[in-house]
Amino acid sequence: MKASYIRLLFLGIVIMLLLLSLATYRSLNNYMEEVRLIRKSIHIMETSQLVLSTIKDAEIGHRGFQLTRDTIYLKPYISAATLLPEQLKVLEDLVKNNPVQSKNVDSLHVLIKNQFLIISSILTNVQRSTLYMDRFESLLLARGRENMGAIREVVKHIVDNEQRVFQTRVNSESDYKIWTPLALLVYTFIALVAVIILFTRIVKALKKSEIAEKLLSENVKELKTEVGIRKFAQTTIKNILDNSLVGIMAFKSVRNEAGVIEDFEWVLANDISAKFTNIPQQELIGKRLKQVIFKPTSDLFTVYKDVVETGASKQFEKEFKNDEESKWYYITVVKLEDGFVATFSDVTAQKLQLALIEEREVLLKEAEALAQMGSWKWTENNNMLVWSDGLYKIFDKHKNEDITWNSFLENVHPEDRLLLEDFFHEAKTKKNSLSVDYRIIKDNHVHYLSLTVKPQNIHTIDILGAVIDITQRKGYEKQLEQYNQELKRSNEDLEQFAYVASHDLQEPLRKIRAFGDRLSAKFSEQLGGQGADYILRMQSAAARMQSLIEDLLSFSRVSRQEAEYKLLDSTTILKEVWDDLDAQVKREDASIGIGIIPLFYGDKSQIKRLFQNLITNAIKFHRPNVKPVIEVRGSVMSRVEIATELGINLPNERFIRISVKDNGIGFDKQYTEKIFNIFQRLNGRTAYEGTGIGLAICRKIIANHNGYITAKSVEGVGSEFIVILQKDLI
Repeated sequence: MKASYIRLLFLGIVIMLLLLSLATYRSLNNYMEEVRLIRKSIHIMETSQLVLSTIKDAEIGHRGFQLTRDTIYLKPYISAATLLPEQLKVLEDLVKNNPVQSKNVDSLHVLIKNQFLIISSILTNVQRSTLYMDRFESLLLARGRENMGAIREVVKHIVDNEQRVFQTRVNSESDYKIWTPLALLVYTFIALVAVIILFTRIVKALKKSEIAEKLLSENVKELKTEVGIRKFAQTTIKNILDNSLVGIMAFKSVRNEAGVIEDFEWVLANDISAKFTNIPQQELIGKRLKQVIFKPTSDLFTVYKDVVETGASKQFEKEFKNDEESKWYYITVVKLEDGFVATFSDVTAQKLQLALIEEREVLLKEAEALAQMGSWKWTENNNMLVWSDGLYKIFDKHKNEDITWNSFLENVHPEDRLLLEDFFHEAKTKKNSLSVDYRIIKDNHVHYLSLTVKPQNIHTIDILGAVIDITQRKGYEKQLEQYNQELKRSNEDLEQFAYVASHDLQEPLRKIRAFGDRLSAKFSEQLGGQGADYILRMQSAAARMQSLIEDLLSFSRVSRQEAEYKLLDSTTILKEVWDDLDAQVKREDASIGIGIIPLFYGDKSQIKRLFQNLITNAIKFHRPNVKPVIEVRGSVMSRVEIATELGINLPNERFIRISVKDNGIGFDKQYTEKIFNIFQRLNGRTAYEGTGIGLAICRKIIANHNGYITAKSVEGVGSEFIVILQKDLI
């Protein structure tokens, strides 16, 4: 019998060694597969970014041609049209086994095709149209921007999905790299231990039989003593269990004739567990588990049954719901003879707190990714630096790298290195917040970063820091500055052209009117009624054209005039305007109410022209048989109040809000911006006189004062023009 036992043990050891060898081979094979998949994920992310970069080149190319009409700017567009099909084919091949990524690539393919159709339409329109940018072209550009946003979003989905896969594979690869050699060593050690066990078991088996006989007689003597001790222990244990803050239950198995566990019977329950079931302790003992808590298909019953049959303990969290509330419990299940002991504690509060912490952590990571920023903390007592995920991404470092102060300096632009070293030295020695902008070189490109630190002096000096990648903002600032300069030069050229053209048109127009007057005076009889009518129409058209030219000259003068800022009293200026419009006021029987308007800085002549145009319109566009009533009010407002009312953000803190309100014909709110365009009219020329340039002059005056003008109106009720001006001289 002993020889048979030893042979079986030997056979078991041989089988175990074979299994260990297979496990080692599987670990090595899994490691090599993870390395291959990691490389594939990197290729997918790089190809996705390459596709986005290529379509951006196409977008930049057609924008350059659109602005300059120079075909040299179309080279990136033509190159992108050639490269993109190959790049998309590579990306499709890489993700063909991933249905989610394949769907994203298909969407990207459709969006890129749409983008090229939009660009083609823009280029066709540019070649056909002589305008700098017509309405159709503007609509195409808006569609292009929306489509490019969709392309960026799809590429982001592809990269984010693959980044998650990549991170999972990197973690798995790291685990295999660490545990495969260790597992091999452990397997060898286990085999050695098994051989030793085989030898020692033979020796111990002989000794145990002798010792067991001696112990048996001693155990019989101690049994009576132990019975008394156990009774005392049971009483003590019951008191301990009932005073415990953890629920404790013990069960024995209830088996059928085939020996299969059908249910469990309570053999012990402390006070907490009895309260959990709402059944007194005495009544709970002897009851079946399924009758009190669980349905026959409960997953917990399967867990308990598995613990009893395998002997493996279980620890898990479980949610229990009723009509009033939901609670989480941490449950531990341990086998006890032909049954088990279950302990549980209420962890609802900890669960909610952990969920809140996890949610905040996810929100923080997403916020850092969206803002292209990262954060860090330095602790003085251990000279330890801790980086956020966003900072690792900005500096293109792996999370397992050692982080030191030199990590900040590794890729710093040589011209900014001394600046950053001085900044860190100052940050460690001073107690106030500091900020610095500097450059780094990453991927052979210069990136601009903004670094802000804030010391925290509690028990030791700790420093909190934030780094924001402002490369894109710097590019936009540079591009915006260039656009502003080009726009300023273009506006100056247009203003000069308008002024010269309008001025030069005056002389021939005067001659047309003079000769028309002479024809009408000297040859009216020869011309007859129809000829006189033609002369009258010609004179009317010439007068209208002269009015347009004069208004155009006025608009040009406002654009060219240099403002002379002084502290202005609007009430005095409004009274002067009202006196100047005396004839119109009396003709229409108009009235005005002027409230208190705070003083502000501005150019008097331009502000007077502003009020004159607004009040003239308020009188002119009155309802039939309704006397014009105008109200002018003013108040001081903060930047926040203006943003709340008008939805605009202005740079300064204090502003003057002036309202010019009338009871006129009003207009549809869809024309709020249109009415400020030059020569823009909402009514026929015969219904109301004027050229439609007055509000355009008002907007130009407000622009000269770095302010803002808008209007609110209801048809048939009246209009309110709102003017926002700076309170103080900047």
